[in-house]
Amino acid sequence: MLSIAVDVRNTLGECPLWCERTRRLYWTDIEASELLALEEGTGAVMRWSLSERLGSFALTEQNNVLLRGFASRLAFYDLNSGLLTPVAPSPGDTATRIGDGRCDRTDNFVFGTMDDGYPVKVIGRFHRLNAATLTVETLALPDVAIPNSICFSPDGGTLYYCDSMQGRIMCCDYPSLRNQRVFAETEGSGAPDGCCVDAMGYLWNAEWGGSRVVRYRPDGTTAAILTSPGMQSTCPALAGEGFTRLYCTTASVGLTALSEYDGALLKAESDVSPGLPEKRFAAHLV
Repeated sequence: MLSIAVDVRNTLGECPLWCERTRRLYWTDIEASELLALEEGTGAVMRWSLSERLGSFALTEQNNVLLRGFASRLAFYDLNSGLLTPVAPSPGDTATRIGDGRCDRTDNFVFGTMDDGYPVKVIGRFHRLNAATLTVETLALPDVAIPNSICFSPDGGTLYYCDSMQGRIMCCDYPSLRNQRVFAETEGSGAPDGCCVDAMGYLWNAEWGGSRVVRYRPDGTTAAILTSPGMQSTCPALAGEGFTRLYCTTASVGLTALSEYDGALLKAESDVSPGLPEKRFAAHLV
C-alpha cells in the first residue's frame, strides 16, 4: 500500500529519479513548469521554477547539472546557477512536446515526443540523444499518441516502452529494436504510465486511472500489486538506502473532486525489491 511521502499538490507529477550521491529524489510537475526535489535526510522539498514545461530529465556526472527534456528542446541545466545550455531542439514540430525519457545502459538519453494538443493525435515518436555526438536520431518504432514506460532491463538488452492510449506495455531487443512485441496488457480501467526496473529485472509500472503500481516479472506476468490511494499514479522510482523505498508521483489534472492523495508524492517501504542506480547522461558541461 502506498501512502503520502510529501503533500506537494502537483498538477502533473512525473519522472521521479533518485540521485544516490546527493540523496535527493528529483521529479517534475509538468503543467506547473517546475522541478522538485525531496532531500531524504531532512525531508525538505526544494523547488525550481522553469521557463517552460519539463517532460523528463536525466542525471549527469556533474551532481549540480541535469539534462532536461523541456517541451521544445533538450538542454543542460545548472541547479546552482540556473544556467541553461541548449543541446538540441525537440525533433518534433511545434505541434509536439517532449514527454517521457530515461538513459539507456550506455548513457544515451531515450525519450518520446507527443501531440501537445487535445484530443491527442498519433503523431509522437521515440528518439535517442547520443551522448558522444549530442545528435538526435528517431528510433524505428511505431508512432504513438502518448509515449511512456521508457526503461531498460539490467543488462541493457531490452527496451520497454508504450503508448498509454493502447493499454499495453511493449518491449524490443535493444539497441537493434528488433523483435518488437507485447510485454504486458493492463487490466481494468488503468492505462500504463511511467516505469522503472529493479535489480531482478522486474518492471514496476504506474497505472494512470488504475490507482495502483504493478510489478511484472521479466516474462510479463504479474508478480505484485501495490494499491495507490491516488487515482492517477504516474511513475515509480526505487530510491533510498539500498534502493528499497518506492516512491510514486501522481497527478491531479482533470479531476473534479480532489483528495489529499491526488498530486502527492507517495511512498511504500514494504514488499519492495532493491532497485538499480539510474544511468547518467555521459556528456557534460566543461
